[in-house]
Amino acid sequence: MPSFLLSILRRPHPVALPPIGQARAAFGALFGLALSGILSQVVLAWTAPGAHVAWLVAPMAASAVLLFCVPASPLAQPWPVIGGNVVSALVGAACAQLLPDPMFAAPLAGGLSIAMMFLLRCLHPPGGAVAMTAVLGGPAVHEAGLSFALAPVGLNTVLLVLAALLYNRVTGAHHAHKPVPAPTAVAVEDIDAALEHFGEAVDVSREDLAVIVNDAEHHAAERRVRHLHAGDVVVPPLARLEPDMPLATARAILLEHGLPSLPVVDGEGRLLGVLTLKSLLRAAAEAEAWNIKARALIVLRGRRQAERVAELMMTGIAVQAAQPASAVAALAGRHGLARVPVVDAAGMLVGMAGPVEVLDALHGVALATQGWRLRRRRDD
Repeated sequence: MPSFLLSILRRPHPVALPPIGQARAAFGALFGLALSGILSQVVLAWTAPGAHVAWLVAPMAASAVLLFCVPASPLAQPWPVIGGNVVSALVGAACAQLLPDPMFAAPLAGGLSIAMMFLLRCLHPPGGAVAMTAVLGGPAVHEAGLSFALAPVGLNTVLLVLAALLYNRVTGAHHAHKPVPAPTAVAVEDIDAALEHFGEAVDVSREDLAVIVNDAEHHAAERRVRHLHAGDVVVPPLARLEPDMPLATARAILLEHGLPSLPVVDGEGRLLGVLTLKSLLRAAAEAEAWNIKARALIVLRGRRQAERVAELMMTGIAVQAAQPASAVAALAGRHGLARVPVVDAAGMLVGMAGPVEVLDALHGVALATQGWRLRRRRDD
């Protein structure tokens, strides 16, 4: 029991806002409440001179917390704020008129206001406080009756929302925005299924949640790539070519294994280059296209048709084993190769790797991480 109480009272994680964001929210609330209060006082003094009507109600401060601190929250969007406060004020005023005893009217107003906000899809937590203010606000509020929902509650709320929209737009906060989800393997239907399985209301829209999940996937992939090296994703080559090997033999080996390229190494296993099937095909096409006159010119210029692997291989294509795995995908894409050689510090061939091997390694890391989390959840 003591440990359970301590876990409840444990200091929660702070809201993920940098100091500049916290200052922006605090000053925004000051600006919004001051503007709403001043304009409401002016409007009420002009429309109802001499009336004993409050020009600013306390629950507006709670609305300001949502509007300026977490403006992307579904609870801080214009309709939930305006609809939630006004509907709750109507419910509270009605309960105050129907039940003279505030001991019963106040709890009933709070409960009914939540039910109505759910029904009208305008859930806004400060609305519960507005409903109870309509019951416990004193004679001036009771005298206003149902008009309390229009002034000051409705007037305060509309002015506060307009101030928040203006302030958040100027300061770059996400308020009343339309998320633009990036391509991701997680669809909105998956988010709905996860939320249903979670079984609790969360203070974030499913569209924003989809964007957050996609962004988290992107950062997780970048982090895993940073920890992966080219030497971690290599696979052994199915064959190795020698520099003095005839091209016909090399072509037969490539076709036998169905490979687009193979590394060329010396007798010690040091990488010399890469021979691609594309180079062999291009050389064969050029050989067929040569006519007698072209061959004579080539002979006169001292050139001859390539016959050995060393004469046709590509050089300078290799990734160091200690380099990041992303270098493998970059080099392979730049040269249009499925795999590129990976060498150690001495230039010895370690293996071959390409984008497919990098993705397989990342997938394996993700599965291992997921398995660790599942095991930890079972242990807990």
